[in-house]
Amino acid sequence: MKTLSLLQPWASLTVMGYKTIETRSWSTTHRGPLLIHASKGRKGAVLSTEAPFTKYISAFNSLPFGAIIGQVWLEDVVPVEQLFLSDSRLAKLTLEEKAFGDYTKGRWAWLLAEPIQFTHPIPIGGSLSLWEYRGDLPEELNY
Repeated sequence: MKTLSLLQPWASLTVMGYKTIETRSWSTTHRGPLLIHASKGRKGAVLSTEAPFTKYISAFNSLPFGAIIGQVWLEDVVPVEQLFLSDSRLAKLTLEEKAFGDYTKGRWAWLLAEPIQFTHPIPIGGSLSLWEYRGDLPEELNY
């Protein structure tokens, strides 16, 4: 299954449903289920102690690292400029959501839905870009 590695705390915010737009410098043709992998990198630690991150992440070091932690549904990928042209999409963006991404011109907005946070993360090394996970999936997915 297609998998995307994200740094913490963004990975956890995504599977918790608080981050519904992932901004990237690149696009993808993939649509559908997307596993979320929390990378081992800890560069996000400094931001996790500031608002709005502290509203959802109480202890950065207790977050899972180096594991697939959940799944989302990738509904669409649009240029950031198109995202803000839609009044309905703009209305859905909270100030928190805006703080969780980089909406600079030229970037891509990956529109995410149906987050599932796994009860038991799947330890595994990640990779850049989209990568394939071929292992077993937790019962939460009901496949």
